[in-house]
Amino acid sequence: MSIFKRKRKTAKNGYIYEVQLYYTDKGVKKRYTKSGFTTKKLAQEHEAMILEQIKVKGSPVKEVKRTLSDVYEEFLKVGSVDFQPTTMYNTKRYYNRFKDDLGNMNISEIDYKTLQAWFNTRDQEGLETNKNIKKAINRIFNYAIKCNYIQNNPCKLVTCVGIEKHQNREEVMQYDDFLILTNALYNYEPKTNRKTDLFKYKSYSIAVQIAYFTGARVSEVLALTKNDIDFENRSVSFNKKLQTVGLKAKDFYVMEKMKSKTSKASVPLADDLKETLSNWFIVNPYETICCKEDGSYIDPAVMDGDIGAVAKEKGIRYFFHMLRHTFSTNIVTNGVDIKTAQELMRHASANTTLTVYTHINEKHKLDTLNNVFNKKHVISTLSNENDIKKVN
Repeated sequence: MSIFKRKRKTAKNGYIYEVQLYYTDKGVKKRYTKSGFTTKKLAQEHEAMILEQIKVKGSPVKEVKRTLSDVYEEFLKVGSVDFQPTTMYNTKRYYNRFKDDLGNMNISEIDYKTLQAWFNTRDQEGLETNKNIKKAINRIFNYAIKCNYIQNNPCKLVTCVGIEKHQNREEVMQYDDFLILTNALYNYEPKTNRKTDLFKYKSYSIAVQIAYFTGARVSEVLALTKNDIDFENRSVSFNKKLQTVGLKAKDFYVMEKMKSKTSKASVPLADDLKETLSNWFIVNPYETICCKEDGSYIDPAVMDGDIGAVAKEKGIRYFFHMLRHTFSTNIVTNGVDIKTAQELMRHASANTTLTVYTHINEKHKLDTLNNVFNKKHVISTLSNENDIKKVN
């Protein structure tokens, strides 16, 4: 028997439970004890955990007296090398959402029940925000496992709740809207007498065209240089990205580490884009393809606001990532096979491409079917009011 009931005057019920185990570590017999459990069930759960640790590690893992905030600070100094700067910026950003409630708790005592109960209190917050908070906590717990501070990550079991507020990431830009928007940006005319960087707006137009014809992410587009365009072999090389998150404009820099290994690749240069870039290179004296009038980097957040304002004036729905989804939709609906689609999208996983491919194809089939069997068509073929009533 490894669980004992001990009398204790200070305990609520007058007694507590103690776990006592014997085990052999490297040929030496040892004893493990821990008391203070208020119920037998808690003692049994602790016993099971220690037995599992002995089975896996050969001995019980020593409890570490570190709070979640302690591990977070250590993670920033030591564990951040495994992550992109943007990921670490988001970790710091979302840490502020849970530090007051969870930060002072011992990380070894934060279990699934504690985390799920906390997330449940955020059911009226944005679902995407809650998912990002979970990702931040998950990174901290994974680091704690690497350091043997804890054995399991309870965050993986948590279900996020909340209100869906995010924009439809599956929207596409119609070709006519694309032409109207890029033309409006390139020939932008300010509404006030305030000095405006018109060269920057022309760069915006070029950035939109690059994204439309390559499916590139905004950080990749804004880092492109003229050397990345091979007119002879008709290709665009994506090998770096612009790092701007959490930085002032003067501190923006280009880094070679990208989202994934497959992000660094060349894609074909479409005829329309080839002609556009050939003409633009004559106008643009700088090495960076999309830049401001003085050659400095463009702030993607400012660009999104500026383009959004022009798009709104033209009655066009716009957000930059829409261009990547438009690209994937165009190649899938035009019969490109999954392997080629994966290479063009530069997805790290074929499963990601397959998910996109399947979703777009199903929507395309549904739209096609609705166009063939729309109600107006059916009604126009009916002979009398009774037939129409049956359809309705």
